[in-house]
Amino acid sequence: MKKIAILGLFSCSLMANDFSSEIEQRQDNFQHLDATADQLDEAFDNEVVDWDRIIPLAKSAYLTVQEQKTLFPEGSADNSRARTKIWQQKPEFEEKFTVLAEQFQLLEKAAKNKDEQAAREALSGAYSQCRSCHMSYRSLW
Repeated sequence: MKKIAILGLFSCSLMANDFSSEIEQRQDNFQHLDATADQLDEAFDNEVVDWDRIIPLAKSAYLTVQEQKTLFPEGSADNSRARTKIWQQKPEFEEKFTVLAEQFQLLEKAAKNKDEQAAREALSGAYSQCRSCHMSYRSLW
């Protein structure tokens, strides 16, 4: 009976420390954001800005960033490219995601208003935030 209890506790502890699904999901989200950024660039590169394409892309990016903030639970640094600094500076790290999400919201709003200058500024702000976060929190690859 004692062996079963110990085995059960060991199994639960292994399951509790397995963050592979969170790591995989956050990597998928980053790839999605990268692809979305490429699509946004294409939508702006046209002779006429493709507002109908930008609006859902901005919304999708916003939702992805919001989800991303939840995918860095304590202890999920192992087997990932993320620096442990993320968990040491969690409020600052999460603030970068908040600012990034705000930029995508601004982009969506500007696109709905067909305000090209505001849309380009929001997209530029989003890209700047991406670079800032990578410089601070991503290990070299």
